[in-house]
Amino acid sequence: MSFIDYQTLLSGAFMTTVTHPMSYCKLLIQIGHEPLAPVIRRNVFFRKQLQYPNILQYLKHIKTTDGLFGLYRGLQPRLMANLSMSISHMAMVKQLDQCCESEPFTNEGVNKIVKKVSIDTCKEMTAKCCAIIVSHPFHVIALRSMAQFVGHETYYSSFFSSIKEIYNEDGIMGFFVGLLPRLVLEITQIWICNILSHILNTYVLNDQSDLGELRQYSQAVTSYVASVVTYPLTLTSTMVVVSGSRLAAGNPPHMDVYDGWLSCIKDLRQRGLSSRGSSLFFRPVIRPLDQHNSYMMAPSPPIPR
Repeated sequence: MSFIDYQTLLSGAFMTTVTHPMSYCKLLIQIGHEPLAPVIRRNVFFRKQLQYPNILQYLKHIKTTDGLFGLYRGLQPRLMANLSMSISHMAMVKQLDQCCESEPFTNEGVNKIVKKVSIDTCKEMTAKCCAIIVSHPFHVIALRSMAQFVGHETYYSSFFSSIKEIYNEDGIMGFFVGLLPRLVLEITQIWICNILSHILNTYVLNDQSDLGELRQYSQAVTSYVASVVTYPLTLTSTMVVVSGSRLAAGNPPHMDVYDGWLSCIKDLRQRGLSSRGSSLFFRPVIRPLDQHNSYMMAPSPPIPR
């Protein structure tokens, strides 16, 4: 177990605990639960717009409903998911480094750089995908535990009752529902980040450029770009985990029951909801492009002039 970085694990657990209430609210927003009525507010461009209350007001609503400890619903399985993912990722990174360290680069110039970027990206992708597979059962339990807020069920009130509920409902495969879109999401993000970082650091922020000092921020910028581009996959992977379960949040009238993740992402795009939950402070009311499932949107009061 020498490959385990305990400081990283502890800091990750601390950050997960601190930010869990916000992640909890974001999940409820992503699955379309809007218990608070929209109001007229000004957006970032100071224009009047019909918006849902921001995340701070959402947090206050949860606290009023379930109390202070209610803000930490689903924290235990989420910590277990992050812990198992981190340990699995560290183990896979060490194993892959040992397997690939004896392979020298025989090419030179651009080909050598491209080959190194490709190998590093494949190693990162493999390690992250293995870690996701290992941690996904805990991820399913965490999301469904938090989604219980919608219908106030108790199916996922404890870790062992959650395991029993999932196994009785869907068998072993129930622990891996929503895994495929999550893997597609992670693979896409990794390739976008690494390719953009390589282009920026090589052709824009190189040593000859006046912007070379900004190279340290390139990873943060590319990660943000990748998260924006792949957000529909993020939303889809979350919804598929909840959809079709015994929870009220995963069934009509709160959510459609989807045949698979492709039908889910297609439906979200057709209805113009693929960005739902991407903003936590300026949250405009997104109207479906059709009348199907119009129950998810509140009626709009006239905008005063």
